[in-house]
Amino acid sequence: MTDQLTKAKQFKALHVKGDPLVLYNIWDAGGAKALAEAGAKANATGSWSMAAAHGFDDGEDIPLDLVVQLVERITTTVDLPLTVDFEGGYAAAPGQITENVRRIIQAGAIGINFEDRIVQGEGFYTIQDQVERISSVRRAANEEGVDLFINARTDLFLGTDPSTHKALFDEAIEREAAYKDAGADGFFVPGLTDQTLIERPWIL
Repeated sequence: MTDQLTKAKQFKALHVKGDPLVLYNIWDAGGAKALAEAGAKANATGSWSMAAAHGFDDGEDIPLDLVVQLVERITTTVDLPLTVDFEGGYAAAPGQITENVRRIIQAGAIGINFEDRIVQGEGFYTIQDQVERISSVRRAANEEGVDLFINARTDLFLGTDPSTHKALFDEAIEREAAYKDAGADGFFVPGLTDQTLIERPWIL
């Protein structure tokens, strides 16, 4: 079975500018196995699908203990890199995020999605607050000795009118630069639909 450090390297190598990596979200070991048999190079969980499949709402309603159990079941069943939609890290404080991310890494994950929306709250973390939170994720990875792929997500555009996207773009770029400096490897921008903005230069 491929060790976790090798899986982390394999997953990072799949990210090539100009050749987007397409991942299908799964929510249990059965789905992960089906994708592996179909030729997938990596697996990714979706928070909504994982929660719904077990009777919970999205937004960290599914207990963290169950998420860890499911991640461990997936990684012990399928010999592919797994990145986990970890929402807001199940905590606000950086210290607790470090502990939570360590659990996900110990369960076998080599990547996470990590968002800047305040889960079960209103609005977004400030850039500085989110930088500290991302730094705490990287700290967990360093402590575990795994080069975790941190896919930093901003929800600035999600659920907004496309007419407002141009006005939000500068803040998105500012967040991207700050998140990269804090240790993020990728930048996920759901909800942005303006093609001219999508085509503008990004950092990560």
